[in-house]
Amino acid sequence: MRTALASVGIAALAVVGTSLPAQAADWKPWGVYGSYSACVNAGQQYVRENFDAYKCTTVPSGYMLWLK
Repeated sequence: MRTALASVGIAALAVVGTSLPAQAADWKPWGVYGSYSACVNAGQQYVRENFDAYKCTTVPSGYMLWLK
Protein backbone atom coordinates (compact mmCIF):
# COMPACT_ATOMS: atom_id res chain seq x y z
CA MET A 1 0.00 0.00 0.00
CA ARG A 2 2.79 2.44 0.90
CA THR A 3 4.59 1.71 -2.37
CA ALA A 4 1.46 2.41 -4.38
CA LEU A 5 0.82 5.64 -2.46
CA ALA A 6 4.43 6.75 -2.95
CA SER A 7 4.21 6.02 -6.67
CA VAL A 8 1.04 8.11 -6.99
CA GLY A 9 2.69 10.97 -5.07
CA ILE A 10 5.78 10.89 -7.29
CA ALA A 11 3.64 10.83 -10.43
CA ALA A 12 1.58 13.79 -9.17
CA LEU A 13 4.73 15.78 -8.45
CA ALA A 14 6.05 15.03 -11.94
CA VAL A 15 2.85 16.28 -13.56
CA VAL A 16 2.82 19.47 -11.46
CA GLY A 17 6.52 20.07 -12.14
CA THR A 18 6.11 19.83 -15.90
CA SER A 19 3.06 22.11 -15.98
CA LEU A 20 4.84 25.04 -14.32
CA PRO A 21 6.34 27.62 -16.70
CA ALA A 22 10.11 27.78 -16.93
CA GLN A 23 11.91 30.58 -15.15
CA ALA A 24 12.47 33.44 -17.57
CA ALA A 25 16.08 34.19 -18.38
CA ASP A 26 17.52 37.33 -16.84
CA TRP A 27 18.75 40.28 -18.87
CA LYS A 28 22.55 40.43 -19.02
CA PRO A 29 24.53 43.57 -19.85
CA TRP A 30 26.59 42.95 -22.97
CA GLY A 31 28.33 46.16 -23.98
CA VAL A 32 28.18 49.92 -24.33
CA TYR A 33 27.74 51.55 -27.74
CA GLY A 34 28.24 55.19 -28.70
CA SER A 35 24.94 55.53 -30.57
CA TYR A 36 21.48 54.04 -30.31
CA SER A 37 21.61 52.73 -33.88
CA ALA A 38 24.90 50.91 -33.21
CA CYS A 39 23.35 49.31 -30.12
CA VAL A 40 20.26 48.23 -32.07
CA ASN A 41 22.37 46.83 -34.92
CA ALA A 42 24.46 44.79 -32.49
CA GLY A 43 21.36 43.58 -30.64
CA GLN A 44 19.68 42.46 -33.85
CA GLN A 45 22.81 40.58 -34.88
CA TYR A 46 23.00 38.76 -31.53
CA VAL A 47 19.31 37.80 -31.77
CA ARG A 48 19.91 36.40 -35.27
CA GLU A 49 22.81 34.35 -33.91
CA ASN A 50 21.39 32.83 -30.72
CA PHE A 51 19.82 35.18 -28.15
CA ASP A 52 16.08 35.57 -27.57
CA ALA A 53 15.81 39.35 -27.22
CA TYR A 54 17.75 42.57 -26.80
CA LYS A 55 17.17 46.05 -25.45
CA CYS A 56 19.19 49.25 -25.38
CA THR A 57 19.13 51.60 -22.40
CA THR A 58 20.88 54.91 -21.91
CA VAL A 59 23.96 55.12 -19.71
CA PRO A 60 26.27 58.11 -19.17
CA SER A 61 28.72 56.89 -21.81
CA GLY A 62 26.17 55.91 -24.50
CA TYR A 63 23.79 52.95 -24.78
CA MET A 64 24.00 49.68 -22.88
CA LEU A 65 23.06 46.56 -24.83
CA TRP A 66 21.16 43.99 -22.77
CA LEU A 67 20.65 40.45 -24.03
CA LYS A 68 18.28 37.73 -22.94
